[in-house]
Amino acid sequence: MTVARRLAVLETSLSPTQRVVAWLDEAHAFGDLTAYVESLLDQPPEAAPINRLAREAATAARAAGRGRPAEVIDAAVRTALRETIFRYELVMRINVTGHELMDRALLLYTALAAQLALLAGEKRAAPRSGPAHLGWLARCRDLAMSQVTELLGAQEARSIVEGRYLDGHAALFPDAVAAWAERLDMAQTVAVMADRLAELDGAPALVTPADADAVSRRAAVLVADLVEPARVTALEKLDEGRRATTVATRWLRSKFARSRVDTDADDGPEGPTR
Repeated sequence: MTVARRLAVLETSLSPTQRVVAWLDEAHAFGDLTAYVESLLDQPPEAAPINRLAREAATAARAAGRGRPAEVIDAAVRTALRETIFRYELVMRINVTGHELMDRALLLYTALAAQLALLAGEKRAAPRSGPAHLGWLARCRDLAMSQVTELLGAQEARSIVEGRYLDGHAALFPDAVAAWAERLDMAQTVAVMADRLAELDGAPALVTPADADAVSRRAAVLVADLVEPARVTALEKLDEGRRATTVATRWLRSKFARSRVDTDADDGPEGPTR
């Protein structure tokens, strides 16, 4: 068997996950998303990643089903396309939401660091024991703590999704992985500073006390926020609008239900707490 023939056989034996992971390895070799996208600008449309992956998935499914009834082959092709495009869209969503979170984390870090510097300074309009100072300090601390929970939850959710659908392969590009670690470190640093300053000045306790399970609960929510939109987009691209609507509706209903539960928990038995 020639090398070309061996490669062709290997290509047709790849699962949707293996196919997308192989593409990811190629893309990650560029180091960052911008460099990879620039490499595609002069390529013909059929060379676009989603088109290439879809074509290869369909070809492999047809080859695997050779000799079977046409309806069986068509169903296999449809499944292969659905699973492959879903994983591609999942990678895209992980990267987009990851960069959005990192941008937000940097803005919050800058704002919180500046606020804490003012609150810790000797020359302030309000005394250390004043309610205005303590209230603002408590809000800064709460926001800093919630940002750490959000980043850790997003990181755990991403890990869960990558393990479930990408064989544990990282979806973020190498430069984004390094940037994420930096943003998380910055968020944790400013949270520690805010908590210590609040403790020294005697600010009110956290509105929501620290909870060891908070990150896991947030991750569980964010898993669905990664997976379901990617699934909807994949179905829409395959002209399966009715299925896409069903998935989107189920996802949105679960989000609304969680929002109501969170609101009720914040309000408590005696009404709103803030």
